[in-house]
Amino acid sequence: KTENSIGGSDYWIVKTDSTGNVQWQNTIGGSSSDILYSINQTTDEGFILGGYSLSNITGDKTENNLGGRDYWIVKTDSTGNIQWQNTIGGSSNDQLQSIKQTTDGGYILGGYSESYISGDKTENSMGGVDYWIVKTDSTGTIQWQNTIGGSLKDYLLSLEQSTDGGYVCVGYS
Repeated sequence: KTENSIGGSDYWIVKTDSTGNVQWQNTIGGSSSDILYSINQTTDEGFILGGYSLSNITGDKTENNLGGRDYWIVKTDSTGNIQWQNTIGGSSNDQLQSIKQTTDGGYILGGYSESYISGDKTENSMGGVDYWIVKTDSTGTIQWQNTIGGSLKDYLLSLEQSTDGGYVCVGYS
């Protein structure tokens, strides 16, 4: 590791060549815990990172936390330099588990939420924890969102865009 930690835990991305030799790395975070769960290469050869953050504006974090855990998405270029970022959440815990680039160049974010209407959250929780799907454009601006769940706890772990343009989400309930 070539960079110090910024806070409690940080996103840490390492790019290797085809034989495992480190080409570059970047530690990204704020003063609190920032936990990375998902990374995908984007059509422009950069990367989209997704996880959750407890950090306010400090270090690399440019937006304050909205509640407990918040979705935190970070777009980098092909060498790991931050291009933009967005903190998305409500007043309670919102944990991003999966992020993918969509066919329109935007992003689909999936995870789970304990938040009622607050901050970026526009729909109330159905139970203790619900699936929370957020669609953004290519710059991370929210286009739509959907809260899906029953009366108890529902945890989304992964999602994919389907060939008909919709989305399939998996997790447990």
